[in-house]
Amino acid sequence: MSTFQDLKKSRTARQGISRPQPSSSSTLNGANGPTPDCVDDELASKAREVLSNALGRPLGQDEPGLEYLNDPEVEITNVSSYYSQGRKQEVSRGIGHPKDQGKGKGKQPQMSKYTVTKEGKDEVSHELYKSELEGSGLEVHALPGRGRGLITKRLIKAGTIILKTPPSISALQNQHFQRVCHGCYLTMKERNIASCKNEKERYEKKMRGELKIKLNRCSGCKVLHYCSRECQLFDWPTHKHECIALQRFRKMYYRTYPNKRQDDDDLSWTQASPEPVRALARIIWRRRVEREKNGGKDGIWWKQIASLESHVSLSTRQEVMRLAQQAQHLQHYLSASIPTKGSDEDEDQLLPVNMEDFGFENVQEVMNFCSSFHVNSFTLSSPSLTPIGVSNSPLMALSNHSCDPNAIVVFPNGAKYMELIAIKDIQIDQEILTSYIDLSCPYDIRQRDLKERYGFQCDCTLCEKSKDQAADWVDPRWCVRHEGCKCGDGKGKMPVTGSKRVVSVKCDKCKEDFKVNAEEVLSVVQKGVDVLDSDEHRQLDYKTAQRTLSTLIPNLQKHLPNHSYPLLSLLRLSSVSHTPPQSPKDLQIALKHIKQAYEACYEVYNQNHATPTLILCEYAKLLSLKDSEQPKAIDLNGKKGTEMKNTIIRNLLKAIEMLTKAVKQSEITFGKGSVVGKELEGILEGCKEEMERLKRS
Repeated sequence: MSTFQDLKKSRTARQGISRPQPSSSSTLNGANGPTPDCVDDELASKAREVLSNALGRPLGQDEPGLEYLNDPEVEITNVSSYYSQGRKQEVSRGIGHPKDQGKGKGKQPQMSKYTVTKEGKDEVSHELYKSELEGSGLEVHALPGRGRGLITKRLIKAGTIILKTPPSISALQNQHFQRVCHGCYLTMKERNIASCKNEKERYEKKMRGELKIKLNRCSGCKVLHYCSRECQLFDWPTHKHECIALQRFRKMYYRTYPNKRQDDDDLSWTQASPEPVRALARIIWRRRVEREKNGGKDGIWWKQIASLESHVSLSTRQEVMRLAQQAQHLQHYLSASIPTKGSDEDEDQLLPVNMEDFGFENVQEVMNFCSSFHVNSFTLSSPSLTPIGVSNSPLMALSNHSCDPNAIVVFPNGAKYMELIAIKDIQIDQEILTSYIDLSCPYDIRQRDLKERYGFQCDCTLCEKSKDQAADWVDPRWCVRHEGCKCGDGKGKMPVTGSKRVVSVKCDKCKEDFKVNAEEVLSVVQKGVDVLDSDEHRQLDYKTAQRTLSTLIPNLQKHLPNHSYPLLSLLRLSSVSHTPPQSPKDLQIALKHIKQAYEACYEVYNQNHATPTLILCEYAKLLSLKDSEQPKAIDLNGKKGTEMKNTIIRNLLKAIEMLTKAVKQSEITFGKGSVVGKELEGILEGCKEEMERLKRS
C-alpha cells in the first residue's frame, strides 16, 4: 500500500540528487509526483521466483538484486525508439538534432544475408496478421537466428508505402500534453497543414477563420488536449479510464501538498506517470474492454500483443528487478482508474489491483508483457521526426534490424497511422529491414546500444565491414581528416580509444601515412559526445548550446571531416539552436552549419533515409529566409537598390532550387501529401510569389 505521505518522505530524502534522465520519461518514479517507493512482500517473492527461472538456478536469500526494488532512483529504460531526440534513437533531437530513426524491438543476432532461400512462411504468425497483410505482398517468416521477419513477395521500389496501419496504442510524453493533440498527435500548425490540400487552401481557410487556433483540454482530467471533437471521441474509449486515474492523482497531489496553488495549467504532478506506464495501462484497458465483449476471451488483437518477444529469460538480475518495479507501478496506476466510493482517506491510498481481473494469470505474464512492450515499441514522432511519445504496433515490430536498412517507419501525417516506407529498391524474397538505432554512430556505439537495449549483436553488411580493423576501408562515421591529402578529401581511421601519443594513420585516398595526435583528437571528440549526452538528457538549453558549439565545432573540424561522429550531429544541433534566427548573425550560423551537415550526411545515410531528407528540408527553409538579412526600406530602383534586389533574387533562386528538391525528396521518404511536404510546398509557393514581385518592381 502506498500513500502520498509515504512518497513525500522519499522525495525529501532524495532532494539534491542530480541524476541525468533519459531523453524520454523513463523512470518509474516521477520527480514531482506520487509513485510507489517500495514493493510489497508478495510481489518481491514472485519477482525472486521469476528471476530464479530466468537464471536457471535457485536464487539465494542473501544474493543482491532485491535492493533495486526499494531504490527510488532506479531507472526503467524507456521504450525503444524509432526517431531520435538523442543519439540512441533515429529521430530528430529535442534541440533539433538527428536521432535514431530506429524503433524498438529486440530480435536475435542478425545474419549478413537477407534474401530468403529455404525458410518458409510462418503459417501461425501469418494467420495472426492476415487481415493487415492482405494485398501487401508480404509474408511473415521464421528466420533462423532472428526470430520472425517480414519477407516481400513482390518487387518494391524506393518511396513505396509498404504498409500503413494504425498503432495498437500511443501515449504522449508528459511535456507535450498542452501542445499536441492526443487524438491525431499533431500540433495546431501541423493539423492545419494536414487538413488542407495546399497552401492556397490553408490561406483561404485562415482568412475565413475556419482553422483551429488552439487545443481544447479534456474537461475531466484537464490534462490531455484535443484539436477536435472527432479526435476526442477517437481517443475516448481508452482515455475514459485514464481520465479517472489522472483526476485521482491530481486530488491526491493537492491533498498531500495543501500549500501548492491549484493551477490547472501546472501539470508537473503528472511526471509520476511517465508515458511507458501510461501506454502499458492503455493496452490493458483496451484488452479488458475486448474481453468483456468476447465473453472473457482475448481476441486477435491481444494475441498479436502476446506474441511479441519478451526478454525476461535473457535479462540480468537488475533488469528483472526493474521489470518487477514497473509491474508494481502499473498495478498502482491501474488502481487509480477504478472509481472509489469511500472516504477521502480511501482515495489517498492506492492498493495494487489484482492483475487476474485484467486477464493475467501470474506475475510472470505481467513482466513478460512489460518486457515485450519495452523491446518492441517505437518512439512516437512528429511528422518532422521530433520524438513526442511512445507507440506500439505488433505488425510493424516484425521488421528486423539492420544498420544498412531498406525501409523506415514514420508518422508522416500524425500518429493515427504509422507507415513503413521503402528507402531502397527491395527485390522479391528479400527481408524488410529497418534500423533501431542512430545510423550516424560508429560501429562500437551501435553494437553497444543494440546489446544493451535489445540483447543482440548486429552482423549486417555494414557491421561486418566495420569490425574488420585490418581492412583498408575507413568508416566515414569514425575517422580523422588528412589535411594534406593530395586528392583533397582523404581520411584515416580514428585512433584507438585510450591512445595517448602521436600515431600514424593511412589515408584512404592518397594512401600516404600521416600523423595524428591521438590524445588531442580523442579528447575533443569526447567533449562533443558529452554535449550530445547533455542534449539527450535535456540538460542543454539553446543559449548554452550556442556558446559551447561556437568553439567546439571549429576545434572538431580541425581534426574530423563533417560526416564523422559526433561532428555531423553537432552541426545540426548548432543549426537548430539558432533557429528561428533572432538576428542576421544567427541566420548566418544556422545556414553555414546546416549546409555543412547537408553536404556531409550522404556519406553516412542512404539518400532516401528520413534524416538526410529532414536536413535538406531544414536547409531549404533557412535559405528561404536569406533575404530577411536585407533591409526592406530601400529604394529598389536606385543603383544600390538594384544591386540589393539582384542579391535577393539570387538568394530566392537558390532557395527555390533547394525547396523544389526537398519537396521531391519528401515525397519519396514520407509519401505524397505528408505534412512536411505540404509545408515545403507552401514555402516554395511563397518564394515564387516573392520572386515575381521583385521582378515586377
